[in-house]
Amino acid sequence: MRNTLIAIWCAAGAFMFASCGSGSGEETTTTADTTSTETATVAGTDSTLTEDKQELMQFAARNNMLQVELGKLAAAQGTSDAVKTYGQNLVDWYTTKQEELQELSQQYNVTLPQQLEDEDNEHLTKLREAENFNEEYWNRLTKAQQDAIDEFDDGLKDVDETDASAFSVWARNTLKELRAQYEQAKGQEVELKRRDTGLNLDN
Repeated sequence: MRNTLIAIWCAAGAFMFASCGSGSGEETTTTADTTSTETATVAGTDSTLTEDKQELMQFAARNNMLQVELGKLAAAQGTSDAVKTYGQNLVDWYTTKQEELQELSQQYNVTLPQQLEDEDNEHLTKLREAENFNEEYWNRLTKAQQDAIDEFDDGLKDVDETDASAFSVWARNTLKELRAQYEQAKGQEVELKRRDTGLNLDN
C-alpha cells in the first residue's frame, strides 16, 4: 500500500513539473515574439534625413507647386481638349503628391517651401502671355518635367534600392510616375507639332 501511494505521488509530481515546464516555454516564446515585433517596429521607424534628401524633399515641394500652377493654366487657357484634360490631371495628381509630402515633412521635421521661386513665377507669366499657348505649354511643361526627373535621379543616385525608409520609397515611386508623365507629355508635344506641320503643308 505504501509503495502504491509513493508511486502515485511521484507520478503526480512528474506531471506537475512537466506542466510548469510547458507553461514556462510558452511564456518565453510569447515574450520573444513580442520583443521581436517591437524591434521590427522600431527598426521600421525612420525620423531623420540626410541633407541631400532634405534638399530633394524641398525641391519636390516646389516642383509640385509649379506643376499645379501649370495645370491650372492649361485647364483655363488651353485651346484643345487634350491640353485642358492633361492640365486638370496634373492639378489633381500634384495636389495629392503635395499632401503626401506634407505628411512626410512632419515625420522628418523638415520645413517645406510655401511659395514658388521668382524664376518659376517668370515662367508662368510668360506662359500666360504666350501667343500660341498650347505649343508654349508643352515646351515649358516637358522642360519642367525633365528638370524634375534629373533632380530626382541625382538625389537618389546614392540611395540603395533596399532602402525602405518612407521618403526613399515615396521618392522612387514618384520618379517612376514622373518619367511616365514626361513620356505622355512628349507624345502630346510631338502630336501637336505633327498637326501643325500638316496644316502648314495643306496651306
